[in-house]
Amino acid sequence: MTALSSSSFFGYAASTHQLHHLLKISKSRLPNAGAQAPAFEDERAQQLSSSSWLMGLPSISLSHLGSLDKGSRYEQEVSLNLPLKSPGAYESDSQIRQLSQAIGNQQQALQNLYLSGLIRQSIWDYRIATVKLQQLERKRKLLDKLHQQQKSLTDVGELPLANLLLLEREQVDIELQQIQMKQQQAEAASLFYRLTGQQQPPLAVDDELDTEVTPLSQFDNQLAKHPLWQLQRLQQQQARLLIERQQAGTQDPWTLSLTAKRTADEQLDDNQLGLGITVPLGLSSALSQSDLANWQQTNQEQLLQSDRTYLQLKTQAEKLAKQQETLSEEQRLLKRGLSLSRTITEELAKVKEQNQVSYEIWLRRYMDALDTESRLVLNRVSQQQLHSQQLQALGISL
Repeated sequence: MTALSSSSFFGYAASTHQLHHLLKISKSRLPNAGAQAPAFEDERAQQLSSSSWLMGLPSISLSHLGSLDKGSRYEQEVSLNLPLKSPGAYESDSQIRQLSQAIGNQQQALQNLYLSGLIRQSIWDYRIATVKLQQLERKRKLLDKLHQQQKSLTDVGELPLANLLLLEREQVDIELQQIQMKQQQAEAASLFYRLTGQQQPPLAVDDELDTEVTPLSQFDNQLAKHPLWQLQRLQQQQARLLIERQQAGTQDPWTLSLTAKRTADEQLDDNQLGLGITVPLGLSSALSQSDLANWQQTNQEQLLQSDRTYLQLKTQAEKLAKQQETLSEEQRLLKRGLSLSRTITEELAKVKEQNQVSYEIWLRRYMDALDTESRLVLNRVSQQQLHSQQLQALGISL
């Protein structure tokens, strides 16, 4: 009995570089990454800019004061007011800018992880469907041989018709399974095409085959790097920085006023130029109770969401790790079962030529061994798929 060869099922292997290239292609095919979208977004980004030294728009004040007496005394004043950033505002702006950039990086990493999950899903669904189809085809060919043998015996009356009908029913079941697997294969190929524009997914993924699985004891360290977890933590930091900035009053500008004043009457015509500055006094919190209550509620919601996210990610990673252990144990038992099936087949082969019934029994045992061998191959593929799902759950992109 010939053992199955893994290489006959896996086709060409996608290297880590090729997988990363597929991710880049998938990102470039997104609607917001089209030919016109970047130019439009860049134009809007240039329009949405902030001043490096002003907290708001400059303003001009004009005033004219005339005398209510019979005299002709009057005053005219023009002021240019510049709302300047305080030293504290400069520092907090720098921190906000860094946090905004870090948040943008994590959002991009989260998008990469999402696309990586779709690409991995399409590759593994296609690969598993392909392996199952090839296993079903081998079994179908063996059933065809057995059908020919039983039909010849049924025709001469040595076997009842029911035996042949049961065998034909088994052939129908295989054909139904083949239809389902072809549908799964087509759906996986369609998803892969929508993502990458390429017709056929690779049938092997080198990085999933070679990368070591993260032990349970190291899940906390790996999950701390997860893009979703990092994004939520950065958003919490940004919200806290904004509320601290508001509390310290750094959002209130230092107002620099350049004033020109003219005072005139029948005997006097006086022109004056002046410079003034208004500095807010940070003697207490500038927060209102309403602002503080809103922030406390938002902060509590963010903390709860962060805890839920962590528990979900860790639970998923641990579940996949346990499934990996179960598949490893099944692999050990399947190897033992395959060894026994091969031994039985070899013993039956010694007597299969004696009569037709012995040949049919041998062929049935051969198919049982083939089923076990198929389960062994699929179990190995399932382990590799679980490995890929573990990488996804831990936040590791292609």
